[in-house]
Amino acid sequence: RTLHQRFNDLQDPAPVPLDTDYASVIDSDVPIVVQHTRLDSRQAENALLSTVAYPVS
Repeated sequence: RTLHQRFNDLQDPAPVPLDTDYASVIDSDVPIVVQHTRLDSRQAENALLSTVAYPVS
């Protein structure tokens, strides 16, 4: 299964402020692999960053 979550769409408990740096913590009670991708579309020259995190043994 996959979940594609846009941080811009988050509203609960509060929306992510625009133009503000932020961090995220992904927490799970089972081992998961997380791929976090960020698209910076503020300028015409888009920047894309992606990283993958694996569970710790």
